[in-house]
Amino acid sequence: MATQAQHSRGEKLFFWSEKQVGKSKASRSGEIRAQSEQHARFLLRKQGVKPKVVKQTREFITGKASLAVVSAFVRQLSVMIQSGVPLGQSLGLISNNLMGSKNRSMRNVVRIIRADVESGSKLSDAMRKHPKCFDAIFCNILSAGEESGELDSVLMRLANHLEKVIRTRQKLRKAMTYPSIVIVIALVVSVGLLAFVIPTFRAVYASFKTELPALTTVLLNLSDLITQNGVTLIAGLILFCVSFSFAYKRSERFRHYTDQMLLRMPIIGELIRTAIHARWARTFSTLNASGVPIVGALESVAQVCGNKSYHDATMMIRQEVATGSTVSDCMGKAKLFPPEAVQMIRIGEESGRLDQMLDRLAAQFEMKLDDMVDNLSTVIEPAIMSLIGVIVGTLIIGMYLPIFNIGGIF
Repeated sequence: MATQAQHSRGEKLFFWSEKQVGKSKASRSGEIRAQSEQHARFLLRKQGVKPKVVKQTREFITGKASLAVVSAFVRQLSVMIQSGVPLGQSLGLISNNLMGSKNRSMRNVVRIIRADVESGSKLSDAMRKHPKCFDAIFCNILSAGEESGELDSVLMRLANHLEKVIRTRQKLRKAMTYPSIVIVIALVVSVGLLAFVIPTFRAVYASFKTELPALTTVLLNLSDLITQNGVTLIAGLILFCVSFSFAYKRSERFRHYTDQMLLRMPIIGELIRTAIHARWARTFSTLNASGVPIVGALESVAQVCGNKSYHDATMMIRQEVATGSTVSDCMGKAKLFPPEAVQMIRIGEESGRLDQMLDRLAAQFEMKLDDMVDNLSTVIEPAIMSLIGVIVGTLIIGMYLPIFNIGGIF
């Protein structure tokens, strides 16, 4: 339904509606980009539309949509395209279904995409204008699907990919959220005891006129430090966090060192590595199956690693593959990937089924990540509760130890 004319500068958004004269007598409407109302009517007539109303409308306010909302949109669009519904009509139906405040931004994005598509843009080009919703990897895969004439299958593959990315993120959040909350609560309780409870015992300790136990003395000193320099400590903590974030974003050397330290951490490092392997294999599989060249695919994969060490290793693999090396040989040289993963990719390259092997490898890492999260949740809960018990118990014993000594209990 769309023309192939290229957009020029100064185009505006126009709303149009048409009264159908068929048996259903249903009206239809949409948006289109044009330089003027006459230009809009001309473009619509070329598309076989006889508009009753054409009027300029304001551009919609768009923003970032959650990955879950984007995934649901891509899934709906893939189903409609596979069912034979025209692209413009599919986008219109989806935008009408995206009601509610949390979907408002995505609804406006879809309406603008529909207007661009019906004005002659490719779907991938229309989506590139909204990088907060559709990243470069998404648009590259979509563009490859459009050029190969497999838009429906590529959209389905993208929907599957986004859903698996969401599940991986949820697994990592599940592994990290509970320990983080418990540790924060433990710190708040400890600081509260040191700042508000222990000072009330100071007068009691003074009446004993005896030397206080070492543990009690340490707790009193910590209490003085918190009560007298609390604002300074909080400001220092905030400054440290801001400085760390700034250095991580701006300094490649610092980011590389930090990412390496994370990978070397016990338990957490293995969890991070497994998540990166799963994301790496899943993204590479989706790009390769969609017809994106291996060199271009590896460049995109490097951007989603989320770790400087893996980013640099993937870019090194890309450079060597561009000179004629195989992916599996380069992965072996990087020494960041498990030997079984390298072997599976080597088999995929030799058999000409690299995308299938990558898909199996991604599923294997995702299953391993599931098991690690379940095991971590089982082990870390009693460990953290024990740690909290030790911290709070030490504080309580330190507070009452002088009283116990006076009473001859210890």
